[in-house]
Amino acid sequence: MSEQIDAHPGSPSSRPAHETFPSSSRLPSGVVTFLLSDVEGSTRLWEGDEGTMGAAIARHYELLDAAITLHGGVRPVEQGEGDSVVGVFAQPSDAIAAALHAQRTFAHEPWPGGQVLRIRIALHTGEAQLRGNDYYVGRTVIRCARLRAVAHGGQTVLSGATRDLVADRLPDDADLRDLGSHRLKDLGAPERVWQLCHPDLADEFPPLRSLNAFANNLPTQLTSFVGRDAELAELRTVLEADRLVTLTGAGGSGKTRLAVHAAADVADRHPDGVRWVELAPVSSPDAVPYAVARTFGFVEEEDRPPTQTLCEQLAASDALVVLDNAEHVLEPCAQLTQALLGAAPKLRILVTSREPLGVPGELTWRVPSLNDAAATRLFSERASRVRPGFQAEGSEGAAVAQICRRLDGLPLAIELAAARVRMMPPARIAAALDDRFRLLTGGSRTVLPAETARRT
Repeated sequence: MSEQIDAHPGSPSSRPAHETFPSSSRLPSGVVTFLLSDVEGSTRLWEGDEGTMGAAIARHYELLDAAITLHGGVRPVEQGEGDSVVGVFAQPSDAIAAALHAQRTFAHEPWPGGQVLRIRIALHTGEAQLRGNDYYVGRTVIRCARLRAVAHGGQTVLSGATRDLVADRLPDDADLRDLGSHRLKDLGAPERVWQLCHPDLADEFPPLRSLNAFANNLPTQLTSFVGRDAELAELRTVLEADRLVTLTGAGGSGKTRLAVHAAADVADRHPDGVRWVELAPVSSPDAVPYAVARTFGFVEEEDRPPTQTLCEQLAASDALVVLDNAEHVLEPCAQLTQALLGAAPKLRILVTSREPLGVPGELTWRVPSLNDAAATRLFSERASRVRPGFQAEGSEGAAVAQICRRLDGLPLAIELAAARVRMMPPARIAAALDDRFRLLTGGSRTVLPAETARRT
């Protein structure tokens, strides 16, 4: 998910036409607490009775507006998905009071036509970033959206950061339950999740829909994922329709990063898990099947080819296997994928490579460069990590746009250029791009040539 939360295409818009939003002067800045909510199963409810659902959603907005306003929160320009709501609070104790108020109201509301709306709410506290005058961007609001995604209708969950700030300032009769540490689909560091409990609210819910619920070895990501919302949405559809998908593209185009997030996005479709196989260190063609077997924990069988063992062990498996950086072992990867797909009818394979495998049934999906807006967001996000407070505005914004265009929207090149903001302004970086490769060499001490190749 990228920095901005965009409206979900195709979801009915139910926001009252007369509704107004706070001006930028009223939007809290600095450290804030976000409240994000959405309606559980809203797509199914819309398909059932659109007229009744329209009335119910209008009432849903009224109730949430009242809860947020009553407890001192504000709502930015609508930036959620479908029927979601965003509220922002200067004080985390006000946010949890608003969440409790909303859930109690929803539980006792006589919904139109007997319809029952259940909302899931997430609270997360952190540094807020305003874009323009109307809405928030950045890691904090995105983290809150990912936290909301693991909850169930009627449930309110808090991040560890919010829990620490409200633990001794809870509403009357409220309590917090530790739900443990969970990996969210942004693939960042695990989040300690807490549930808001109250005698008036439902108390027991199924396990959280986090990555913990699905077997996987997806690598943790240390930076936010920016500018690929459309690509992720398309890949969700592609990975449902095709059993072998190969992401191709130039070095630095972001194949690996897109693949890991696409795999996380569809993990709930695969009851036997998602297995990430890193092929960059594999130097021998014969080692490819062994690398796959190791990720599943299979033991080598003496005098039996590893591919045969894999085919037998995975015959009934409904799993997704990701083969990352396959370009230097194309032939053994092609042979292995063809054998596995033939032996395991539920298995799906996602590959990243500069070239396709050339296997029958393979869908080749070329990873595009970032568009201008996404490229600028990526540069700004990475630059702010080395120069806190950096924003691509005014003359600096024009220079950043020039840099991104000169680098053809390639994510890795943009990240390396953004790292230079620590030492020089964007205008100087743009001027130096005539010798782009000399400039970018050595951008990060940890990105050596082999590592750079691995990350593509």
